[in-house]
Amino acid sequence: MAEVLEKLPQGCDHTIDILNRLPTEVFSDICHDVLFFLQFKIPAIDVETLKERFEENNIHIEDKDFQSILHILKYIYRSASKLRVHHDSLKKQLLSSLKFTEETSENIAQNWKEYLIDMQWKLGVAVSSDDCRNLNSTFVAMTLKVADTSGNLTSHAFEMTIPQFKNLSKQLQEMAKSMEMV
Repeated sequence: MAEVLEKLPQGCDHTIDILNRLPTEVFSDICHDVLFFLQFKIPAIDVETLKERFEENNIHIEDKDFQSILHILKYIYRSASKLRVHHDSLKKQLLSSLKFTEETSENIAQNWKEYLIDMQWKLGVAVSSDDCRNLNSTFVAMTLKVADTSGNLTSHAFEMTIPQFKNLSKQLQEMAKSMEMV
């Protein structure tokens, strides 16, 4: 079985020591941002906001160490995705390296669950059907690509009417606003 940490670059021990000392909430925020970035949900990791979070928690870290943290997490999550590693297996591999603490391993693994990888949509017009010669109704066709905990990708395709799509869009916007308040 291929290991997630098999090709972890040399000299990461210092950065892993920093990871092991981070408060759970701060570390979880970093993991979320890295995953959202890797899933193309955000265009870039908001380094300034994360650094502010560090300062709020009296954590002083050099820029090069902060960048190393991001690089290691990106490496771990990309490797886990490529190798299709289940989150339980990811935790075991991190622990077996004897570099990551139980809490750090748990945090990295807990963030590695089912995630939306890709969402595609297109607008279409149904011009006819078996029952109706001249239909001319618009619809939105969506395909969601989801990775489960073992890394398996599943695509879900469905169609919605324009009002259904507008409702979905409204609900997603409300969710985004709620998440910003937290």
